[in-house]
Amino acid sequence: MTKGDRGRQILVPARLLEQMRAYIAVERSHAIAKFQRRSGWQSLDRPILVHRERSNSRLRLRDGGDIALDLLSPEERGRIIVCNDDGTPSEPAVLWLSEVGLPVQPNSWAVIFARASARCRSFGFDVNISPHQLRHSFAVHMLAMLIQHRLRDAALPAGPMEGYRQVLGDPLQQVQRLLGHASLATTYIYLDHIATRADTVDAAVEELLALLPSETSL
Repeated sequence: MTKGDRGRQILVPARLLEQMRAYIAVERSHAIAKFQRRSGWQSLDRPILVHRERSNSRLRLRDGGDIALDLLSPEERGRIIVCNDDGTPSEPAVLWLSEVGLPVQPNSWAVIFARASARCRSFGFDVNISPHQLRHSFAVHMLAMLIQHRLRDAALPAGPMEGYRQVLGDPLQQVQRLLGHASLATTYIYLDHIATRADTVDAAVEELLALLPSETSL
């Protein structure tokens, strides 16, 4: 759920999934153990207690009934506590937990980046970044990659090129979909960043020329 309470699919790289599994197996497990020893759910305001088993996207409430996960706000999702079979609260449902097993609040990420930036500045590096800038970095690199692929495939026969269009469509529209922009005009700002990336254009041209025959007959 993102800006405007719109749902968005997030494509997660396989290597990142492996790192997340390692986090779940080690760091998160230790945090859950502390959460259980401290009865951490008692420190949450209005915890939503649910059974571990669920039906599709509906959560089974411990006290009876169920509720659709899509109807819960991000704040409410942070209050979901998964219970054991006997109804004993066990762990928060959210993925990212603090060292004591409590849900990491969204603004905590901004604090982490601010501290990292301050540490860099203490060593003489003029750095001031935020989590939101990662979104912009992703958009610029993704758009550059899609444009490079589009230019590369321009040298291929019509068949594969048409298949490429059907799969990926227009690069700008694909970035719009990934970012969840309601209007394509919002996504146009990333073209300005691409225009300043001479290396992106050069790499795309080199890749395109490499696919062309070395000799042509007139």
